Amino acid sequence: MEKSIEKYRDDLTQHLIEVCTGNGYLKGTLLNSPDIDDAWVRYAPSFFGDAVREFNKYPEYCLGCAGYLGMAVAYFWDKDWSKYREEPYTSFQGDRGFDDMDDHITDNILRDRKHSVPAMQSTAASAYHFLMRESPEPGTAEAYRMFLVSVEVLFKIGAAIELCRLGYKFEKMNLV
Repeated sequence: MEKSIEKYRDDLTQHLIEVCTGNGYLKGTLLNSPDIDDAWVRYAPSFFGDAVREFNKYPEYCLGCAGYLGMAVAYFWDKDWSKYREEPYTSFQGDRGFDDMDDHITDNILRDRKHSVPAMQSTAASAYHFLMRESPEPGTAEAYRMFLVSVEVLFKIGAAIELCRLGYKFEKMNLV
């Protein structure tokens, strides 16, 4: 029986939270913000167009770029969201467009290779291996849906990693 796409999303998310927590990039939770989630909705169509063309040759790179994009959006959200909320998708790309998106984000936006590169390399590799264990038949609608979900999850994980690096955390509050 085919696994539902929602179950796949939940399982991949939980797997990556565990991997990232084990590697010290997260603290057991998926930090997020509605603003960051809304940014994904805006950027996803353009990102999908770029990533779909390259996925067969460079799957881990495509997954990693989704994470880098999430990191960059989280960075802008923290820095000055009123200024950066309408940042066009192309501003996250380098001189060669999608082909050097990772370098552009790490060098020009995050200005951090020490943390971001190892985080995204290990996370993208874990996500790709998780996807391959599911064994979707190449070229099928199921494989395409799983790819789209994987990219979205990587974006959210990348954002959470950056938020964690910036010091954000969930704290219990008394609302008495």
